[in-house]
Amino acid sequence: MGEVGERDILEEISRKLDAILDRLSLLEQIALEDPRYTNSVEVFRLTRMFLSLYGEPLKILNRLRIAESYMRRESIERDEITRCIIQALAIKGPMSISAITREVRSMRGRASRRIVRDRLKKLEKEGVVQEAGMNRRNKIYSLVERKLDKHR
Repeated sequence: MGEVGERDILEEISRKLDAILDRLSLLEQIALEDPRYTNSVEVFRLTRMFLSLYGEPLKILNRLRIAESYMRRESIERDEITRCIIQALAIKGPMSISAITREVRSMRGRASRRIVRDRLKKLEKEGVVQEAGMNRRNKIYSLVERKLDKHR
């Protein structure tokens, strides 16, 4: 199965999981409003919590697939720090420069916050990472979820 087919399957599973979670939330709301279903509320909550545990691995898998497609770029293939940044964002999700620096340091033994910041700026210009918001006063970066070319 090709990369596009696997991504389509992953997206379909994620959509179905979201639909199930939405329906469970609706059922939970109905149970909360009707005293006849009081005993069912906890069952709906536990089921929703259990199913939501599947969402995180799907998100990680999706980020890893995106990272894998970026890793094929020659400029990224040749730069260990850049590869580590992309791997960290794929595994951990959106992070600040300081958190990314800690992850890169743990992967390769050393890393300068300034160098990581410079690489992030370069990756942002190339459309690989994006600013995903602010956490207190720190910028948060994430991988750009690009659509894969179906002709590959």
